[in-house]
Amino acid sequence: MKRPVVQERFVNPDAELPYGLEVPQVVNAIESFYEYWHQVNEWHLEQGYGRFHEQFRANNAIGGFVSHRLTTRFVEESPDFVLNRLDDGYPDLLYDGTDYEWPNDYAIKDSDNGPGLEVKASKGNTFYAHHNVEGWLLGVHYLINARSESTTDDAPAPDNTPPIKITQVLCAGMDHDDWEYRDAEGSNRTNTSELKAQVGLHEMRKNPIIEMEPAITGEGDLLREYKQTHAKFDPDYSV
Repeated sequence: MKRPVVQERFVNPDAELPYGLEVPQVVNAIESFYEYWHQVNEWHLEQGYGRFHEQFRANNAIGGFVSHRLTTRFVEESPDFVLNRLDDGYPDLLYDGTDYEWPNDYAIKDSDNGPGLEVKASKGNTFYAHHNVEGWLLGVHYLINARSESTTDDAPAPDNTPPIKITQVLCAGMDHDDWEYRDAEGSNRTNTSELKAQVGLHEMRKNPIIEMEPAITGEGDLLREYKQTHAKFDPDYSV
């Protein structure tokens, strides 16, 4: 299958990022993730196991994997970030470039005061958390391409569809009121919080780092605003 790439036209060089993180570093992290996914996916196909995404039992497991791969890559891109040693700790990335003193083991269950960056990935239109992120949040929307392409109905061609695409990378500072609590009582899922579409998610969508055309969604004035924002950095896009 075709290896996905980050197209320059979809990169916003003026995006705002915290703690000295730069747009090229985010692009490098995405490219590294693409290379990893491509190689693993090709191996699965060659061995007859099907596509890599089919090995995950649930979509949220894919999102967790995507965010973890990117989080570890950001540590390599920015030396002032340290990976939170707790798998379920918050935030994912601890910023170590100030006078703030983190514990020596960098294992943080929940930090309300320390500088850091939480990373979330979702196949849906918003982002979810098991706690209200109060601080910087970097959100990634991805698309799994589950079907193959062919040149004609009766003559299949080599599949040139990228197995996964990062359609949108967003970043903004969040507070408690940006989230809406979702009680899981009566279901088999856990309690979560969801970014409010016209509050927290809106703040993030005003600051795209990477954004492909399919990710420009919405209604009315909000949609017009998102289109205008995208047109500022995408020379091939017209509002």
